[in-house]
Amino acid sequence: MVDIPREGRGPLKIGIVSPYGYPHPGGVNEHVRFTYEAMTGMGHDVWIITSKYGRERESEGHVLRLGTGWAAPANGSVGRVTLGLRFKKQAREVLEEHEFDILHFHEPFVPFLSPTMLDQSSTVNIATFHAFGGFSPSYWIGRRFAGHLAAKLGGRIAVSGAARHFINRYFPGDYQIIPNGVDMDRFTSAQPFEE
Repeated sequence: MVDIPREGRGPLKIGIVSPYGYPHPGGVNEHVRFTYEAMTGMGHDVWIITSKYGRERESEGHVLRLGTGWAAPANGSVGRVTLGLRFKKQAREVLEEHEFDILHFHEPFVPFLSPTMLDQSSTVNIATFHAFGGFSPSYWIGRRFAGHLAAKLGGRIAVSGAARHFINRYFPGDYQIIPNGVDMDRFTSAQPFEE
């Protein structure tokens, strides 16, 4: 993992990149939301970088939108592929304007938003991998083209042993397992069921 010097620094400026059209329902975007809330609660300046989808068309608040997300079958589920005509330019503009201390990518190799942002990034890049499954033709083919992007990752997180095993087959490296979080506040006032 990358060591980020904190001495003499105020809050960090963090960009969380989600290829899945935040806040479109799904496990990754739930993870993004809770990470955003936790980091904001710690006093950091946090932004979510994602695609447009459905009625969510424009950037608002701390959500920046690039390209348009389209549904695509992937890994026994429905994922999203982000398409756009000016990705590279938009990515460069966002990175120049915001000067993030850290970019945190969720599934950084999902086309095309995340790889474009990672390619243009010159800051600390951290990635969280959620997917797992059997053989992945897209990762098998993509590893030849995305190796230079994997080399830009200063930290790699997998949400489970299965996710680590899956991604490590295609992009070997040191993956730390950090499971998805649990909203403790939601359960603090829970009452046990009567027996």
